[in-house]
Amino acid sequence: MHIFNQFFFLLRLPRKSDVERKIEIVQFASRTRQLFVRLLALVKWANNAGKVEKCAVS
Repeated sequence: MHIFNQFFFLLRLPRKSDVERKIEIVQFASRTRQLFVRLLALVKWANNAGKVEKCAVS
């Protein structure tokens, strides 16, 4: 829920102009995408880690 809270906070930035708010949202989306890509890489690595370990032992 933390990511969603940040996103909704960005949508309601009162002191920023419309353009500044849109820039903040795009930057947030980019950072969030990078985090999800890292998480996906970690999950894929974890799924294959057993296979790599078995190969190293043989």
